[in-house]
Amino acid sequence: MVSETNTRVKVSQHVSAGHKIAVVTFVPAPGTLVTWTSDALRALGSAVRKIDVSQVDAVAFIGTGSAFGAGADLTGFQSAASAADGESIARAGYSAFNAITSLAVPTFAFLNGAAVGGALELALRADYRTVAATARNIGLPEVRLGLLPGWGGITSLCELVGVGVAADVAITRSLSGRHFSALEAHRIGLADVVLPSENFLEASLTWAAARLTGVTPTTEAHTADWNPETVRSGVAKRIPGALPSVDGALTLLSAWAALPTAVLDADRTAARHARSGDALEADTITAFGELLHSDECRASIYAFFAVQAARKRSRPAKKSGTNTAVSQVGVVGGGLMATQLAFLFAERLNAPTHLIDLSPERVDLALERVAGQLDRSVKRGMSAPERGRIEALVTAGTEATAHASCDVVIEAVFEDLTVKRQVWASVEDVVSDTAVLLTNTSSLSIEDQGAHLRHPERLIGFHFFNPVAVLPLVEIVRSVHTSPEAVAAAFALAGALGKTAVLVKDSPGFVVNRLLTRLFSDTLELIDAGTDARTVDTALVNDGLPMTALTLLGYIGPAVQLHILETMNVDAAERFRVSPSLARIVELKLSGYLGDDGHLSPEAMAIVGDVAVTSTRPLPTAPEDIRSFLLAGLADEAWRMLAEGTVESADDIDACMILGANYPQHTGGLTPLLDRSGASKAANGVTFHEPGVASVPVPA
Repeated sequence: MVSETNTRVKVSQHVSAGHKIAVVTFVPAPGTLVTWTSDALRALGSAVRKIDVSQVDAVAFIGTGSAFGAGADLTGFQSAASAADGESIARAGYSAFNAITSLAVPTFAFLNGAAVGGALELALRADYRTVAATARNIGLPEVRLGLLPGWGGITSLCELVGVGVAADVAITRSLSGRHFSALEAHRIGLADVVLPSENFLEASLTWAAARLTGVTPTTEAHTADWNPETVRSGVAKRIPGALPSVDGALTLLSAWAALPTAVLDADRTAARHARSGDALEADTITAFGELLHSDECRASIYAFFAVQAARKRSRPAKKSGTNTAVSQVGVVGGGLMATQLAFLFAERLNAPTHLIDLSPERVDLALERVAGQLDRSVKRGMSAPERGRIEALVTAGTEATAHASCDVVIEAVFEDLTVKRQVWASVEDVVSDTAVLLTNTSSLSIEDQGAHLRHPERLIGFHFFNPVAVLPLVEIVRSVHTSPEAVAAAFALAGALGKTAVLVKDSPGFVVNRLLTRLFSDTLELIDAGTDARTVDTALVNDGLPMTALTLLGYIGPAVQLHILETMNVDAAERFRVSPSLARIVELKLSGYLGDDGHLSPEAMAIVGDVAVTSTRPLPTAPEDIRSFLLAGLADEAWRMLAEGTVESADDIDACMILGANYPQHTGGLTPLLDRSGASKAANGVTFHEPGVASVPVPA
């Protein structure tokens, strides 16, 4: 049977060791993953109900290619106008998956690859699961999206691995975005066996036939401590503020834990037949509907599409005959950022990467830093051959002539315009006219850097975020001289490096640093004027931002942030005020403002007490007014960026803040938070989006 939807459902019959097994295969549209639209769910339910179980010994489910499937089609979620619409989506999934639960024969899910969201919920409805050894991304992302598994996943998890492990999978792992590999899924009991990826279907059928013959798979008890308040407090340490999806999932988990304990049965098919459906079905449907209509869920779904759009744009289709391969990379600088870049280019591009610095001593230190990164990677599981490959690719020296044959040269030297111009002059003297020149500057003008180049059109900003291996954003910054070819090459390179690129106009601070620096400036203005530092620093904690401003400043480094602030001050002194306390912190070479307890250190407290700056504008003192003041500053800056054409849309701003500054998805990044808080209206008179950010944002 073949459905008429994008996701097709095919049923075929296989024989293994004399057992007849009906195999239901999910076939996505070309170039896509299996996603479960309402039509696809109806097709699945219809196909399963039409299977004549009197003619088969079992039913199995499998995906196509290297993926078992994704979850629900989120485009349908955007149009949900009420809680009732959300309940309808949940009921549609239950209707299809209950058909699987109702089958009178043993059921198997053959996880041939990634299985996330609704696809994993489907697999959990089966009695047994095999998984391909190369499978990755097995998990439930719903809570991260402001939802909860709406098609029975929580009940299935609890029945299979217990409520403690279920909480880890559905909440803790979901929020962190860390899904399971095949081996991890087997370790916690999500899968019964890991099989080779080659000839996976045949191997799975053989394993299923052995089970049908009566060979019982080895099973282990998978338990974990269960305390809902422990889970809730653990989440709050990482993500402050209200999270309705966490509360909803914990309510369902607690409800399941309160049910009478079922007698464990080694025959899962018999145990399934003995149960009378999902005891939590009605509660799950109601909770799903309420969450889908919540601000957090709508913001999360908006953020999902904003990030997906950025990822799609950063991986443009290759034009016929275009060669995007890089044969050699040059890196100028030997500091922490430069050595991270050298490691990344060598690892991802498999290209010889040569780093230059000013002296043999600094070159040796740079190579030691690369070796340190390799050592840490080995501890995290990198193989010895892989370490050897990368180590052989990274070389270093002091002569710029070593970059003569490089296709790409990137600099990561001190943020000083004169220094960077000297770098580019020396590079342009040795490289070919076709080499692409990348600057990792965090705030300096691309146009100014290239002012004395013979070919300024091939210089482009390529701004990474620290740590380079973790944060996926690259801001691609074009000046008025940057050629379309250089932009295309930069996007292709970002894609090859596994990064997500956002195109930005050459303007002070670009996107992420400009917004963060506005926040730093307003925060320090309040503190320097005598407002209680702890009150100011924690004013946005309940908005879910990843860390307080002063904590983040400590990670960035006071000297770096002071330099950025001074650079921004040249163009907009009224919005980017140079803090006298920050200048003093840098002068005394302190690591930041905060002590280990999160309060001002004694040294910082003395500095703040000494500066006693009187502001030229009225400043708030009450906590809620301080919050409004800080958010209004961000709203003002974001609106200016759109008006100036720094980026094309609010979606780009939010993608940058999520991918480059770890802003949370459940707030929508930044601009939906500004809308909901009232800051957008207060600062600009309008909002960035339509109410609820459930549909296309209103053009600026």
